[in-house]
Amino acid sequence: TLAGLEIEEILRSGRDLSALRVGHVVEREQHPNADRLSYCQVDLGDGEPVGIVCGAPNVRAGLKVAVAAPGTVLPDGTKLKKSKIRGVTSLGMICSERELGLSQEHEGILVLPEDAPVGAPVTDVLDAGDTVLEVAIMPNRGDCASLLGVARELRAHYGGQVTLPACEVEEGRAAAAERVSVSIEDAAGCHHYVARVVTGLSVGPSPDWLQEKLAAVGVRSINCVVDATNLVLAELGQPLHAFDLEAVANGEVRVRSAAAGETLETLDGQVRELQAADLVIADAERPIALAGVMGGAHSEVRDGTTAILIESAHFAPGRIRHTGRRLGLFTDASYRFERGVDPEGVARAADRAARLIAELAGGTVLAGRVEARGDACPRSERVVVSVAHVNRLLGTELDSGTMREVLARLDIACQETDEGLVCTPPSHRHDLWRPQDLIEEIARIHGYDRIPATLPKAAMVRPGKPASWGHVAAVGDTLRAEGVTEVLCFPFLDPSDLDALELPEDDARRHTLGVKNPIIEREGRLRTTLAPSLLRRLRDNHNRQVDSVRLFEVARVFEAQKTGELPREILRAGVVLGRGQDFQLWETRERPPLFFEAKGVALRVLASLGLEGRVVGGAEEPFLHPGASASLQVGREPVGVLGELHPEIATRFEVPESTAWIDLDLSKISGLPRQESRYSEVSKHPRVRRDLAVVMDRDQPAAAVLDAIRKQAGSNLVNVELFDCYEGKGVPEGRRSLAFRLVFQRTDRTLTDAEVTKATDRVVQMLAHRFGGELR
Repeated sequence: TLAGLEIEEILRSGRDLSALRVGHVVEREQHPNADRLSYCQVDLGDGEPVGIVCGAPNVRAGLKVAVAAPGTVLPDGTKLKKSKIRGVTSLGMICSERELGLSQEHEGILVLPEDAPVGAPVTDVLDAGDTVLEVAIMPNRGDCASLLGVARELRAHYGGQVTLPACEVEEGRAAAAERVSVSIEDAAGCHHYVARVVTGLSVGPSPDWLQEKLAAVGVRSINCVVDATNLVLAELGQPLHAFDLEAVANGEVRVRSAAAGETLETLDGQVRELQAADLVIADAERPIALAGVMGGAHSEVRDGTTAILIESAHFAPGRIRHTGRRLGLFTDASYRFERGVDPEGVARAADRAARLIAELAGGTVLAGRVEARGDACPRSERVVVSVAHVNRLLGTELDSGTMREVLARLDIACQETDEGLVCTPPSHRHDLWRPQDLIEEIARIHGYDRIPATLPKAAMVRPGKPASWGHVAAVGDTLRAEGVTEVLCFPFLDPSDLDALELPEDDARRHTLGVKNPIIEREGRLRTTLAPSLLRRLRDNHNRQVDSVRLFEVARVFEAQKTGELPREILRAGVVLGRGQDFQLWETRERPPLFFEAKGVALRVLASLGLEGRVVGGAEEPFLHPGASASLQVGREPVGVLGELHPEIATRFEVPESTAWIDLDLSKISGLPRQESRYSEVSKHPRVRRDLAVVMDRDQPAAAVLDAIRKQAGSNLVNVELFDCYEGKGVPEGRRSLAFRLVFQRTDRTLTDAEVTKATDRVVQMLAHRFGGELR
């Protein structure tokens, strides 16, 4: 486990003989009622020997034998019982090899070694079947998906030598190149292709030893040719495929991309429709295999096959992964190709398979390999590791010699230079590209348990947070306090939503960026405004009979830049207030327009950020009602908009007509100067109120009038508010009456009536001069 290869389970592929015990034949006598039977006294280590009748001719006193006591179930399913044989009681059976399921030998009993301990389970002294280690392999360690790969790891940890299986081939006189030709037309998809030809063979069942080996790794035996390729796969980790050479048109092998409309019937009997991204093995006429995934049914090896072409290749992992995922085909071959096979082991595996097939099927291997090469296989040629950096990261004090020795055990060639250790990873290690990869290997092979426990040395730096984090928190806290619920939406939009909002063609929000793999097909663009997402969430709630809904989202929108540049990300806060038709029992008059509720929410949000906001009429937002919309400003800097949704837009999004929208540009707000919070003593002296009703032009914004009053009234003014707006009888056409309440107060004394009157007169004069206002 510390080496990175966790043994998940230990299995045995042979018969379960754990219930049988080692017995010692103490005495052998002739059966009193049968000439060919013996009566034996057998010691099982329990004290008194037991009597067993045996018919084997080789039984005698002094032998160690395998004994099945009454109640034991033999490998063939037979359950032994206490029985009488020709009038003599037998308390068990002395077993032969056939009765143990080891072979068909049954002429005599199985004789165990003389030093076998009496009474021990037979499995302690008898090797029945193979031991199978089920190994969990990490996704980056495709090199360990073979016996060779695991053997390399064992050598790295425990020493010793790795012995490769025999790969030398005895070749015939005829040349393989005279029977087949190989070409690579997709050089990026196939780096190396090797073909071997075996002729004059006879396809039949595999011998028992080969079937047992394949069964041990969970592979079903098919025939001696296919089984040989599967054995090489398990041994060396190189996927192979055998084609019936007679089914390969003109003996021509072409590695190419599939053509549009091509199909292939694979070995599982399914007809697959191919795409241009699929890599195929084709002959002169058609595809005969999905490269690295599965062979074709047309060219499979059958009982009557007499000549085969053995394929061993190195394919681009990404291409194999794409085809396998698209078609839902996951094979032992694709598993290894996706993780990368050894490019230098391609020819070796072809030779090994040719040798095995010639031995098993009695064929002749034609002289030479037929090879072709595409683009060079990408691999790491040079990785520089600093000895000091290794020790600093691991907390060790290893010298360069120790590191070189550790890496050499992994076949990593090292040279010590002024730069550090210059390392060349072996061809079978596709996961070693960076210094960090080699540092991990040093730690793994040296032993994680040998690394001392040390505290990291690091300067304590006070963590900081971007200013926008504080703004986001303040905005969220304020909106939640206002009864607005936060939602999180996917950052995508449907382009038709921009049409529904009636955004002009030259609006910057029309320029969106596409997403290659959208979660929802129609929402394939990054959003440039939060409005569609929030309006759709409002619609969903309204459709579920939730009338009054108040939602907000703080998120980034994406403004497209020049081609090839990343989008500009703008942090915005969007708020949607939906008022339904729900009846309030204690409401005795009509509720005020929703615009003013939105205005109050927006100004309180700005106040929470230390900003004094202004609402200026006439916001040019196409989806807001022109008579109930405004711009939000801080000083003279516009920071957002608010207003009621236009009825036509509300209908398109299926939301209530009484819906308000607030949009704040938090990215812009972050750069504005904040007002410091100031606290003052609560005055003990009374306030003095003056109400002014002023008639002025109808299109005069009330906000501008309020600002002017604050500046003109003097320092004793503590508050001013608009409390009434009237148009109608007594007021000229085109004008309206605005009523303001001015509140004066001091903290040190009570104001006199003369002081308040003087300040009020200044305000009246200013209103008349600047706004054309007349006292009503």
